[in-house]
Amino acid sequence: MAIEYDVPVPMRDGVVLRADVYRPQGEGPWPVLVARTPYSKTDHYELQFLDPLLAARRGFIAVVQDVRGRFTSEGEFVPLVNEAADGADTIEWAASLPGSSGAVGMWGLSYLGNVQWQAASRQPSALKAIAPERTFRDPRTTLGFRSGAHEMGLVRSWGIGMGFDVLARRYADDEQELMKQLLSLAGAADGMPGPTYLELPTGVDPVIARYDLPNLADPAVMAAGDVTALEESVTVPSLHVAGWYDLFVQATIDNYVAAAERTPAKLVVGPWNHVGQASQQGDINFGLAGNGYVIDYATSILDLTFDWLHSWLTTGEAPGDDLPVMVYVMGANEWRSEPAWPLSRAVDTQFYLGAEEDLTSEQGAAPVALTFEYDPENPVPTVGGSTVMPHPPSGAFDQRIVEERPDVLVFTSEVLSDDIEVTGRVTATLTAATDGLTTDWVVRLCDVHPDGRSYNVVDGITRVQAQPGKASAVEVDLWSTSMLFKKGHRIRVQVTSSCFPRWDRNPNTADGLRTGEMRVANQTLLVGGGTGSFVSLPVVPGSSRGES
Repeated sequence: MAIEYDVPVPMRDGVVLRADVYRPQGEGPWPVLVARTPYSKTDHYELQFLDPLLAARRGFIAVVQDVRGRFTSEGEFVPLVNEAADGADTIEWAASLPGSSGAVGMWGLSYLGNVQWQAASRQPSALKAIAPERTFRDPRTTLGFRSGAHEMGLVRSWGIGMGFDVLARRYADDEQELMKQLLSLAGAADGMPGPTYLELPTGVDPVIARYDLPNLADPAVMAAGDVTALEESVTVPSLHVAGWYDLFVQATIDNYVAAAERTPAKLVVGPWNHVGQASQQGDINFGLAGNGYVIDYATSILDLTFDWLHSWLTTGEAPGDDLPVMVYVMGANEWRSEPAWPLSRAVDTQFYLGAEEDLTSEQGAAPVALTFEYDPENPVPTVGGSTVMPHPPSGAFDQRIVEERPDVLVFTSEVLSDDIEVTGRVTATLTAATDGLTTDWVVRLCDVHPDGRSYNVVDGITRVQAQPGKASAVEVDLWSTSMLFKKGHRIRVQVTSSCFPRWDRNPNTADGLRTGEMRVANQTLLVGGGTGSFVSLPVVPGSSRGES
């Protein structure tokens, strides 16, 4: 095996990007894999998700490239904006490498997944397949924002992480100022779990603005990374890997569904978070079979990815192994193959929020108004979930510290007499009112164990513009999951108005998103009476759980 470092890759505008090239032993010809990263092509943490050495041992020429304006590559870094053209140029360059078979694929997760969509949309002739893992779709709903609320935890964490190389370039000729800026930014990073989160309640992030860092919430950035605007131009097969506790789980699933309508595609969803693929997620261990390094005791995410790509790049066909969808059912802690997503046999079943804080299959006869106060200066803390920030961590955590708060309504089913499997997209329909001009509604689905521990499964948020005092329907999309609620457990739903610092606080005022002016909002949730609130769970009938 041989490694060539800092190989120049010329772009059409004359800018030179640089890549490391990992070569197998022998003359080939070999198919080529390309990964394009903003996180440094030599970063050991980053390379664990790519493992180009393994790729070379598996018979690929593996190319790992710094994107424009990052680390060893020339040019100015503007998130996502240049990745389509640069990606297409890199694909054609990779196809012409000595020893190349001329067939190129791409792999990588998150940002590295989105750049695959962008390159593929230019239809470079050498590109034969892509494997975008745990990545986003429409950044306006799955990256910078979620149903109107700002993904504050992600945007700030990512911006600060990107900031060190940005500052190193900006102050390259002034070592003293560079050290000052780097130490200052490090201090901001250290303070993220604490007071600096409270500098502003809104999507106007003071740390991003102060250091002029890359901003995922910038409209130009979000437009450039919009897969929905690119997907009709993508004609190559695609492998999609997602995690139930990943911020981009629904985006990755939706990318698969859209791709499968036009081209061969495969979906794999495990019990993972954004950058972790262990079976331990938060407080819960979902079983060794769910570990991304030993999937079903037989393979790993990377082995599965390399097998799939190798088949397409060498034979032009998919591996003749199994059905196109492979999901991990948490709780049952087992893998299951399916012919399609969503599951056709799953039945959307309404569970109604009750006046006695119960959760039942029948709606109460009389309407009842439940109330709480939402104070943006004392928001409900983020405890686990599909987060991407240094603290709090992602995954399943005991929610009782949240459920004990007076600003969280809790609705719990009776003890289950049988297992209930929920596999698919979870939604909530609230009939709600506020005395504010704007507010947020957060809904969370939980699995309550026999000893009372309550673990988050999925959640969602919707930001609304309201007519004070007027009740209206509020739709909250909790996204998809696969969870077996076991006999002896209970199903629980939380309703509140904040989850901070994952999402920014709604100030409940007309101009608060600009000025920071906040007020307490009096919230009303209507239950019962034919127009009450409910969650819709895609229940897989017990007799058909093992079917596919």
